[in-house]
Amino acid sequence: MNSETFKSQILIKRPRYANSRIPIIQAFANKGQSKSDYSQFGPIYELYIYAFILGLKRNLKLPLPNRNLTTEFIEVGKWKRDSTLVDFLLMIIFSHCEEIGFTWNELEDMEETQLNVVINDIITFIESYANGGLEYLQKEYEQNNLLNSPYMFVDLLAESCGKMLEHEISTTLEVEEVDEDLVRSTVKLIEQGETSNTEFKSTLRVNLHTNQPDDKMELSCIKTLAGFMNTKSGTLLIGVSDTKEMLGLDTDFKSFGNKHDLLDEFQKHLDNLIEKYMGNSAFAALTLYFPEIEGQMICRLDVDFRKNGPIFVKNKGAEEFYIRRSASTKALNPSEMMAYIENHWD
Repeated sequence: MNSETFKSQILIKRPRYANSRIPIIQAFANKGQSKSDYSQFGPIYELYIYAFILGLKRNLKLPLPNRNLTTEFIEVGKWKRDSTLVDFLLMIIFSHCEEIGFTWNELEDMEETQLNVVINDIITFIESYANGGLEYLQKEYEQNNLLNSPYMFVDLLAESCGKMLEHEISTTLEVEEVDEDLVRSTVKLIEQGETSNTEFKSTLRVNLHTNQPDDKMELSCIKTLAGFMNTKSGTLLIGVSDTKEMLGLDTDFKSFGNKHDLLDEFQKHLDNLIEKYMGNSAFAALTLYFPEIEGQMICRLDVDFRKNGPIFVKNKGAEEFYIRRSASTKALNPSEMMAYIENHWD
C-alpha cells in the first residue's frame, strides 16, 4: 500500500467536532464568501488541522464518545479536499508511532480488516487532539487572550512547543527528602483514614491473596493517581492497609527477587507504570517520599490537580477517565466525562 492509497482511505472517514465547538468554529473559520476576523485560519478543515497540532503540542487530549453513543457531533465538511495540510497531518501522526501503536512500514503487511481498525484509531487520534486544541482556542478567545495577527498560529505554536519542552523535562520521579514535618503529616493522614483526599493501598504490585505480582493491583494505584489529578490534589500511601495497619513495602520488595537495591527497583517500577498508563506529562503532578512509620517504610505520593487539562489512563487499547468521589475512585462514561471536563477546566 502506497501513501496515496492510505491517504485516500483516511480522507473517506471524516473526523468530528462537538456541537459545543460551533461558536469557536464560527469565530475563526472562513466559510465560502463569509470571512472571519481571523483570516489566517482558512476554512473549517484547515482550522481543524491547526487545532489538532495545537492540541498535540500542548498535550491536550480530549477523546470524543463513540459515534454510536451520541449525535451531538458534526463531521468536518470538505475533508476529502486534496490538501498538502493533510499530507503534513499524516507526517505528524507517524512521528508519534509509540502512541498510535504502529509504524508506517507495518501498514504494508496488514490485512484489510486490521487496516480498517488502524484507520479508525488514527481518526480517533486526530479527533482527540483536535478537540483539545479547539477547547484551548475557545478558552483563549473567550478570555480575550488572542492577539489577532497574521502570525497568531505561529505564535501559539511556538508557545505550545515551549510548554511541551517543560513537560518533557520530567520523565522519572525524584525522591524528596523526608523530614520530621513530613513524617508527622503522614501519621496524621493515616490517623484520619481514607477520605476524598487520601487513599491507602496495601501494595503497589503484589496481590496479598495470591502473594504474586498482579496487574490489577498496579492499575488500581494508577487509577487513584489519575483520579486525584482530575479532581483535586491528594495523597496516595502505599504500604498501608485500609484499616490503617502499617504493612510497609517488604512484600513488594520481595517480588523483585535478588536485586541489589530493592528500593531503587520499586521506584523504577513505579516510574514505568506511570509512563505506561498515563504518559510522561503525569510526572510533573507527582511528588515522591519514602517515610518510615512505626518501623515500616511506606511510599507517599502527593498528587497535584492538573490545571492544564485532564489525564487519561491507557488500558488495553482504550483510554479511561477517572475522578475522586467521596473516598473512592470512579470511572466516568463518555457523556459524563465530556460534561465533567467542560465544567472542571475553565
